[in-house]
Amino acid sequence: MDWDKLQRIDVRWIYVLVIVCLLVPMFWPLGLPITISENTRKVWEAVDKLPPGSVILVSHDTGPGNAPELNPMLSALAKQAFEKNCKIVGVAFFDQLVGPPMFQEYVGSVAEKMGKKYGVDWINLGFRLNATATMRQMCDDIHGAMLGVDWQNKPLSEFPIMNEVKSIKDDVDLIFVTTVGTPGYADWMTYVAEPLKKPLTGGASLTMYSGLQQYIRSGQLQGFLGGLRGAAEYEKLVGAPGKGCSGMDAQSLGHMMIITFLILGNIGYFASARKKSRA
Repeated sequence: MDWDKLQRIDVRWIYVLVIVCLLVPMFWPLGLPITISENTRKVWEAVDKLPPGSVILVSHDTGPGNAPELNPMLSALAKQAFEKNCKIVGVAFFDQLVGPPMFQEYVGSVAEKMGKKYGVDWINLGFRLNATATMRQMCDDIHGAMLGVDWQNKPLSEFPIMNEVKSIKDDVDLIFVTTVGTPGYADWMTYVAEPLKKPLTGGASLTMYSGLQQYIRSGQLQGFLGGLRGAAEYEKLVGAPGKGCSGMDAQSLGHMMIITFLILGNIGYFASARKKSRA
């Protein structure tokens, strides 16, 4: 056998196979096994122990680069929350062009499937500048902090859900933050969750995840989801595999493909060297 061929595989074929491995699971999920971490289970438990009718405030603070790993968390949360007849109020402080429309798309698609109505069971309050001041004002007056309108500038007084939800202090039972930086979980912890003794959970991009562990251990965060892997684990727990699980399938297949070519290249190298030493 010509072992040198294993070291001279046309790189174009490698690219094609990697692309196939990444694309196929996105359309036909494979359902590869995923171990549920303790931090993800704590997030699920934080929502599960809420009584029916509870209000969850969601702050979707992400940008375009990290949205694919955080957006699936919204779908999983919405499914778990709506199954418990909890209500969801959404805001955004990080990126005006990503946070509100992605919240609307991912929560809205789940709400439509489960028969939940906008303005009754959930609402999108949109993006606001000056995050710190707005968060502080929301503690006592959500309507005033959000200028009395939702993300499409419709008066909040038109929506039944906002006749019940006036302030975080009196009407919100859990804060769920998806975060990639500042403003994010640290701001919510400092200005809202800790002063009001409100439970805080959510998810972060994987690059931030290691820096959160001390807050989880101290109980300031009720668990936290770590990137796409955390989203996939949460989807598994709520029984709704989606883009998180398919993304992990694609990532796993891509890694396996690269490892396979590395092994083949090394086999070719050592076998070729051994053959030459015998010659």
